[in-house]
Amino acid sequence: MIIFYKERINLSILIFSVGFVFNSCLSVNSELSENLVNDFKNPPKEFKPMPFWHINGELTTEGIRKQMKDAKELAGFSGISVLPLAPKNDGRPGTTPKFLSDDYLERFQDVLDTAEELEMQVILYDDNDFPSGMAGGKLGELFPQHTMKRLDKVEKIVKGPSSLKDNIPEGKLLSAVAMNLETLQRFELSDYVENGTLKWQVPKGTWRIMVFVMVKDSYHKAFPVVDYMDTTAVREMIRMTYDVYKENFESYFGNTIKMTFFDDVGFWKHPRTWTGRFNEKFQELNGYDPKPWYPALWYDVGPDTEAVRHAFFNTRAELLAEGFPKLVGEWTRTNGLKDTGHPPGNYDPTPIDMNADIFKFYRHTAIPLTDAIIGYQFGQNGHKLISSAADYYDKPVVSTEIYGAYKEQSIDSLILYRSAMDLFSRGVNFVVPHGMWYNPNEVYIPPLVSPYSKKLAPALPGYSNFVGRSCMLLQGGKRVANIGVLYPFEELAGWYRFEDPENPRQGFFVSPETNYLEISGLLTNDIRQDFTFIHPEYFLDNKYEIDQGSVLLNNSENKQKYSALILTGCKIISLKTLQKLKDYYVKGGLVISAGQLPFKSSEIGQDEKVKALILEIFGVDPTATATSKIKVNNNTSNGKSIHIPNPNENNLSEAIKTRLVYDVEFSPNPILSTNLGKFNYIHKIKDGKDIYFFSNSSDDIIETEVTLKGKLDLHQANPHNGNIQRIENISYFKINNQEYTKCELILKPVSSIFWIAYQY
Repeated sequence: MIIFYKERINLSILIFSVGFVFNSCLSVNSELSENLVNDFKNPPKEFKPMPFWHINGELTTEGIRKQMKDAKELAGFSGISVLPLAPKNDGRPGTTPKFLSDDYLERFQDVLDTAEELEMQVILYDDNDFPSGMAGGKLGELFPQHTMKRLDKVEKIVKGPSSLKDNIPEGKLLSAVAMNLETLQRFELSDYVENGTLKWQVPKGTWRIMVFVMVKDSYHKAFPVVDYMDTTAVREMIRMTYDVYKENFESYFGNTIKMTFFDDVGFWKHPRTWTGRFNEKFQELNGYDPKPWYPALWYDVGPDTEAVRHAFFNTRAELLAEGFPKLVGEWTRTNGLKDTGHPPGNYDPTPIDMNADIFKFYRHTAIPLTDAIIGYQFGQNGHKLISSAADYYDKPVVSTEIYGAYKEQSIDSLILYRSAMDLFSRGVNFVVPHGMWYNPNEVYIPPLVSPYSKKLAPALPGYSNFVGRSCMLLQGGKRVANIGVLYPFEELAGWYRFEDPENPRQGFFVSPETNYLEISGLLTNDIRQDFTFIHPEYFLDNKYEIDQGSVLLNNSENKQKYSALILTGCKIISLKTLQKLKDYYVKGGLVISAGQLPFKSSEIGQDEKVKALILEIFGVDPTATATSKIKVNNNTSNGKSIHIPNPNENNLSEAIKTRLVYDVEFSPNPILSTNLGKFNYIHKIKDGKDIYFFSNSSDDIIETEVTLKGKLDLHQANPHNGNIQRIENISYFKINNQEYTKCELILKPVSSIFWIAYQY
């Protein structure tokens, strides 16, 4: 049941109380090592928060030393990321001395000297302000040919028969196409261009004449940024920034400096970002010439429109992944470091105009990061994308940049905890608060998370220990998730087009059928069953093995086993992915469709095969008139498919329960009184121990019974105070030879607890 908590909560200093039934006189079980108990009480520094330190003023040796000392001693931070700033147009100062000047490097030496003295760490932020790739303005100044490019379309309507003679606009010509407005017949006209002039005899009919050129793009910050998809350009940027730090501070690599940070690498405010090798890469990946198909980026070109758009945007995703993130990742590995950072919009509904493909973006990054900014709970259902990408790549650490741009009136000590524990339940285990400011009286992007914040300072030492304890237990290991949710990349890419008047804002232009983030929220916040997003292209890898009604993710450490796969609402899917999904169904798997069933292929000319496979798996014609009736289909090998046209908490939960025995189950399943905060969990297996993290970021008291698989010896570890106690009054029972453990869980508002378990 839920007991509503009506007492007033002090917003300045948070006092936690976690209620359990246990014998306080019993000592900690000997199976919990003394090192674990001691480290949990006093978490090692590498697990504590390491905030951004925005330098909005003149760095001095004295200022550096004082602020870093206060950050450690007054706030409990174990490190900082020096974030130099460019001057603002309204006169607000940036960082002095000038970024990467001799004087600046002297001050950075002061930072490292102070860090060594205080036993702190320094995260190497890679540029002067964000986005990364400006090289403090030097790249645009010295190598303008290496800055970001944009795809432009110039068009006119022409009636034929007639003669066309027109000048080609400035820029690199990528394609020229005539498309009949009625029949959609197209002619590629590049061969009719000579000396900058297009000459063509227009056939009968009304034709849209389109010329596609690549031009140098504008910029939205102080300086132009690098062409992230051009490896030559990125290498030049690395030489001008990363290599300068290496030349001056290499002896600190791997000790005082262990990590680098890149920021907003992607297409923010530049949705038509393009690059010079695009046509060549498209041909390599897709096996056909893209030039006749460029109109599909704006218009319907016939039955293959969605497949071609998918090919275009998948090509761009590969170019970005193999550009900046790959080269920076290689540089950090070569130099004994780990890189973290993020693209823009990494939790938004569509990656297409923001980061191309969030899974591919993090292919070469050591520590994927979710950018949890703007406001509390903003984009919350998308954070699992980043931890799911880390799961696939078997990466043990997932970081977050958190709190930036939260409205000042909304931030308090409780929000520090609410946000952090919500992210811990979604796979995050390293925290970069946003952040400290060198001049705390003039904060350009609130909030001030600093020992100089009157509002937050009293809570920071306890918060830093809370983060340290939580991250210590959550880093590494195997996450237990029995449900796989197919990430609908083909739908997102096949739907998207440039400059559509219905596009509300970057990152949010998705089809009416797209509901994967809603399904994420249902599973995490309502049904309360953990899951992992699966990229449909990666699902084809041998890494995903079908075995007796399950799908195994065969990682070295973070192995996962899914007993149900969910296909979210979409019209477009890869035929190859669907064929493997059918193979899973034929071999006894449970497949759940939650929303619109697909009927178009992301491969050209394969729509009919997609329709036939959907009919085989679900017994439903995906093009038939929509119905609200749930359809269940079974095969002779115990495979089951369930099509839920209108998914909700109840029917989706019932569908999952037809096959799954929940790994963690709550009775009753709590219902919160408001949308502020969530009750969540995460289960990991690490060093031979089961680790359960339960978080309550709401203002309600949670009181429920928790049933866990296995016969477990349980201890509770409180991350708010560092105490570990053995839990008593545990009950055990069996169903069909499966042993279970049951125990009461009580969590007061804005609190969390770990249960650490050994199998008997």
